[in-house]
Amino acid sequence: MYPTEVIIDRSALRQNFRAIASLVSPSQLVPVIKSDGYGHGIVEVARAFADAGARQFAVFRLEEALTLRQAGITQDLWIMMGLLPEEAEVANDAGFRVACPDLANARMLSQIATKGKRHFDIHLKIDTGMGRLGVLPESVADATREIAALPGLRLHGIFSHLANADSPEHPVTRRQLDCFRALLPSLPATCRENHLCASRAILHRYLPELPYVRPGICVYGAPEFPGLRLDLRPAMSLRSRVISCKTLPAGANVSYNCICTLKRPSLVGVLPVGYADGYLRELSNCGEALVRGRRVPILGTVCMGMVMVDLSDLPEAQVGDEAVLLGKQGDQEITVWEISEKARSIAHVVYCGIGSAAAAAGQRHYQN
Repeated sequence: MYPTEVIIDRSALRQNFRAIASLVSPSQLVPVIKSDGYGHGIVEVARAFADAGARQFAVFRLEEALTLRQAGITQDLWIMMGLLPEEAEVANDAGFRVACPDLANARMLSQIATKGKRHFDIHLKIDTGMGRLGVLPESVADATREIAALPGLRLHGIFSHLANADSPEHPVTRRQLDCFRALLPSLPATCRENHLCASRAILHRYLPELPYVRPGICVYGAPEFPGLRLDLRPAMSLRSRVISCKTLPAGANVSYNCICTLKRPSLVGVLPVGYADGYLRELSNCGEALVRGRRVPILGTVCMGMVMVDLSDLPEAQVGDEAVLLGKQGDQEITVWEISEKARSIAHVVYCGIGSAAAAAGQRHYQN
């Protein structure tokens, strides 16, 4: 078996769901499992969250919703991008909640519903300040009235997305929260599925009165939230093994572009993992791995399928030793936030890249 693999811990996913559910109760969790469950595997993630009590899931595209249905997932599915005309023709599922970004989209859905003698259950997207999809706040009253009059549509709620949720005092955050709250009293009585808060907003406890929340990165165990007293565990780890060890002299160069010149005779180990495996090239000369419970630095440029590590302070290291590039080994841990900070990226990019590469290679495995 190839020595580089991604391990997903289902028990961590279940634990994270229950911990967040306890925090936000009585609001219901709608875990966001788009982009192949943030690289963790959309079907396995859905099953783990369902075991923990999930009643609905949020995806981005119709294709993801259909994948879940084919796998036997029966919970309601919220399609956050909405539907294109060609997708609406085939999206005939009573358990779908479809995002509606504007009146043109609503009219298109109504026409298709009328022609097919069916209906669409929709959530109206509101642009409260993200500048992306959605009806502007001043048009919400007119939009909800027109949607109510369109045949084949059932409006169940409104939703929006925060642009800077991690900054409670940022003026845009305050405006968005105030705007969304102000819209609620004038909504039709059918709007009982209103939602706004994703991970950061949940942990800041914005608008706790809303009936639903949409946890994303935090439900995979990556909160990085000062003062947070939630028992969350990262579910993903990236492991490999040392496939070569040799001593190089001081002055030798390691890897492409000669950005690493050894300052001392060094025991250099090779790990068969690189940017093709989702391990970011931006970690060149600054990332770390865990070998024998110790941190060892990445030497030089991350290659497509290999990285080199400095084992000089581990003279007992040998070929076959486990190397952890994301996750725990002994009492040491390399977190997704540490990696994303060094790579000047975000946890979402790290998880999606590592997880999708492992899945494509058949090297994403599950435990517990």
